[in-house]
Amino acid sequence: MSNTPRPAAWSRLNVFLHWTIVVLVLCQWIEGEYMADFWDATLEGGSIGTTTAVLGYGHIVLGTLVLVAAALRLIDRYTHGRPPHDAQEPKWASLLARVTHFLLYTVLLVMPVLGLAAWFTGNDDLAGYHAFLWNPLLALIGLHIVGALAQHFWFRSPALKRMLPGLRQSA
Repeated sequence: MSNTPRPAAWSRLNVFLHWTIVVLVLCQWIEGEYMADFWDATLEGGSIGTTTAVLGYGHIVLGTLVLVAAALRLIDRYTHGRPPHDAQEPKWASLLARVTHFLLYTVLLVMPVLGLAAWFTGNDDLAGYHAFLWNPLLALIGLHIVGALAQHFWFRSPALKRMLPGLRQSA
């Protein structure tokens, strides 16, 4: 990031991409079992029902969109900066937020790459690594939500308001 001053708010694109990723991950969670059935039937050459096929291919498309949205969000964060952490927030909380965000971005980028690599190569081991990351992703999402609520209610930080569409300060 350049030496320009930090913005008071996230860019509109960053807020949009944040909530887009939320919706995409929620959709992946809802229809994830269909992908497991789709994967098994594809590898074994078995018959695949229409619903399973549509939701299986949908999983691939949505996962690719997660990858693109996370990458674009990082690019936007790098080019436009990020709002500073609240000065009143304890150092441990800021450090935990940084580590959590780093791990969230890592999983949001690695997981779809592994899934796509598994799909295009038919490699069951890669699919297993991809599936393994689901629980750590959910744990990180939970930590992220708890952290956002703690910032808002405990530390009285404006961080949550900056990420809510329509309630944030203008960028």
